Amino acid sequence: MAGSAQKTGRSKPARKRAAKRDLLLDEAARQINAVGAGGVALNDLAETVGLSRNALYYYVADRADLVFRAYQRACEATTDDLVAAEETSPDPAGRLQAFIDGQLDYDRPPQAVLNDVDLLDEPQRGLIRAQQQRNMAALQALIAEGVAKGVFRPCETEIAAQSLTGMIAWARLSAGWLGYRDGRATRRRLAAAIGDLMLHGFAARSDADVRCGVDVEALTTKPFNAFDRRQTNEIKITQLIAAASRLFNRRGIDGASLDEISASVGATKGAVYHYFDDKADLVVRCYRRAFELYDAFMDTAVSRGRDGFEKAMICLHLNVQAQAGPLSPLMLQPGRLALPEADREAFTRASQRLRIISNRSLRQGVADGSVRPCDTAFAGEVAAGVFLWLPKWLPQDYPLTPMQVADETTALLAFGLRART
Repeated sequence: MAGSAQKTGRSKPARKRAAKRDLLLDEAARQINAVGAGGVALNDLAETVGLSRNALYYYVADRADLVFRAYQRACEATTDDLVAAEETSPDPAGRLQAFIDGQLDYDRPPQAVLNDVDLLDEPQRGLIRAQQQRNMAALQALIAEGVAKGVFRPCETEIAAQSLTGMIAWARLSAGWLGYRDGRATRRRLAAAIGDLMLHGFAARSDADVRCGVDVEALTTKPFNAFDRRQTNEIKITQLIAAASRLFNRRGIDGASLDEISASVGATKGAVYHYFDDKADLVVRCYRRAFELYDAFMDTAVSRGRDGFEKAMICLHLNVQAQAGPLSPLMLQPGRLALPEADREAFTRASQRLRIISNRSLRQGVADGSVRPCDTAFAGEVAAGVFLWLPKWLPQDYPLTPMQVADETTALLAFGLRART
């Protein structure tokens, strides 16, 4: 009996420490998604969860260790959801929806979006990448099984699996960017919209035309006069912003340094400081350029699309082309709260405007019969996660061209995975 009491006595502190560790990782995930992994302040985090700064180091060695543990927990949760989904149904479509529901369950601990993995040093970075790859392989296998059984139509399974991952990641971040409340009912609608879109797509007709016919580089190319000094400076600034956006998209804002950005265009860090006040100014300029491009894509889609479906598909196609090619608008990512307040508010308004126009196009499509009935508000929103996630996984030596990636991705969201008869 004494031994049993001692064992129980020892377990209480252990349970208390485990609960405090979980609370710490919950808050770390929230902060990573809000301010970016590099913006997490350990003092603020410790205060939020009721720990002293010294006590915090009982649980984590430093900020990098905290980020690693938060990312590791997110990867483990994804693995658990894939395993749980496997046990729910023999139907691949049912398992896919179960996986989505698990990932976006509001009552579960918050999960960090794996945006800043390159901020980690080895071996932690390699461990997270390996876990990501295992999860992606399992998700691809689920989709491939559906294709083999005739439940899903033939598709590029990697693009389908990564597109789904991107929509889930964006569902965790979009509330901040778009200004709506992230609650239990919202998460259920998001999960339902993602599952509906992945399985059935937007198109009301199986013979709908998803070809875009617009080359995004031709759309954005401007005439250039080499003898105009002002225009020459603008070109240099644009090149630096584009280079920064590409690196920020792939490595996260905190994972790309000014030295790397300047070196990527054959310049010095001094050249960056000649045109920008600091890294924060560069980030803001990257977002301004991104929203100019997003607006141009949306305006082009609205003007060229003959019905609601075509407007939605042209906009999606142009955004995928841009992210898969050299244009690289800065993706909306963790770290929104690290932006200056005035710019943050301006970008939030810009995001909301795009959401409204996207929803309008889809509602028009439902009315004109080109888009099948769906939750237009949330289906249009989660679709953006497909192209916002692209830079995180698409390698530079990918066998498909940006136009082909856009064709395949647009077909996925047009028709879904379900085999149509």
